[in-house]
Amino acid sequence: MAWFFTPQPEMVSPGNALKGGSHPVLENPQPHTVLGTPITGPWRQGQKRVWIGLGCFWGVEQMYWQIDGVESTSVGYAGGYTPNPTYREVCSGRTGHTEIVEVVYDPERVSLGQLVAAGLEAHDPTQGYRQGNDVGTQYRSAFYTETEEDADIVRGIVASYGETLRRHGFGEITTEVSVIEPSDYYLAEDYHQQYLDKNPEGYCPQHSTGIPCGVEG
Repeated sequence: MAWFFTPQPEMVSPGNALKGGSHPVLENPQPHTVLGTPITGPWRQGQKRVWIGLGCFWGVEQMYWQIDGVESTSVGYAGGYTPNPTYREVCSGRTGHTEIVEVVYDPERVSLGQLVAAGLEAHDPTQGYRQGNDVGTQYRSAFYTETEEDADIVRGIVASYGETLRRHGFGEITTEVSVIEPSDYYLAEDYHQQYLDKNPEGYCPQHSTGIPCGVEG
């Protein structure tokens, strides 16, 4: 009997990544279709940003725009090498990016810890380069921050959740946490922005483990 296996995705090296374009994929972003706020700023003093990847970005964005204290969201690509990547290029696995949601929030109304906990609880962060049937390096679990201080907060929560998952029989957590420059986040095409508001029947499942994170504030 012959067995056929899908090869495991591998992260592209910088030298083998696609060259990318010289102009943004989305040059004239429209306001957020749900919140009515800009998706590219200018941001108010006191607002903060975090970039969150949990698999397919459609459902992730929808989850975050519903959280009180979140004042804008957008979807795009981060964590890779190719400048101004297109969706097709990212899906090729040759840009190094992951599908990501930029979350702009008021820290007086919702904490970074609460946003991270919501994300960890909404997917399986032990699956590596996949979420369910979505397979590829662009579906990896990731949290990117603007400061090392915020990154340390995220790392602590991720490490604690990893211990919790191991006690429940899951494998090692694979979530990537790092600091990025805002310019390293590339907006996705317009039809991806607030996709599930524009397409209410759209399908983008969550892959929650069902294990609570335990972050209160």
